[in-house]
Amino acid sequence: MKIRHLQHSCLLVEAAGTRLLIDPGSLAAAEEVRALRSLDGVVITHQHADHVAPALLAEVLEAHPGIPVVAEPQTCAALAAGEALPGGAVEVSFAEGQLVPLPAGGTAHVGGLDVAGVGGWHAVIHPDIPRVGNSGLVISGEGEPRLGVTGDSLEVIEEFRGIDVLAFAVVAPWSKMHETIDFLREVAPRLALPVHDAIVSPAGRPIFVSQSTNLAPEGTEVRDWPEDGWIEVAGPGA
Repeated sequence: MKIRHLQHSCLLVEAAGTRLLIDPGSLAAAEEVRALRSLDGVVITHQHADHVAPALLAEVLEAHPGIPVVAEPQTCAALAAGEALPGGAVEVSFAEGQLVPLPAGGTAHVGGLDVAGVGGWHAVIHPDIPRVGNSGLVISGEGEPRLGVTGDSLEVIEEFRGIDVLAFAVVAPWSKMHETIDFLREVAPRLALPVHDAIVSPAGRPIFVSQSTNLAPEGTEVRDWPEDGWIEVAGPGA
């Protein structure tokens, strides 16, 4: 499995002969996302603009007609109805069956990969702000490591415990550093990859990454992204 960080929470996953784009939001590397080709599907954890930018999503789908869009159910319903998301309206005509809702407990199949939804709710930002749905992800395929993606939540989910790879929100307006570290200690992935990081300055980002690295549980490697954004993870038994 190869995983490319396209800034913030946007990931390109290549595994089992399949290429998935996850959370092409407003803080993603837009030019690099636009340049992608041969995608097999798009996966959206939730409706917030930093996870789905309507104009960027429309450009991706224009370049890849008919590919499935697997999305958290509230997000999927808004896309199907042509309703505006927090980032604006997505001006795309979806084909029948192209939109695939992914609730917690559900599984979508894209190419050679299974995409399972876990969790169900966004972390509380403030009691006065209504919560929205958030489908964390567990992505698996034959001979491939299992990849978890938290989306905007640090809920301790059984499917994340001991998972091979976990892309976790290293910093957020809805979290404290001790919550992030306690979450990592509780789920203890083999490899933890920091995402959701574009909300802090380049100078401030290392504070969050280094604390997560230094205070991670035994057996968990927190690995920062190399300059080219690519990390490769071997499958079980490799």
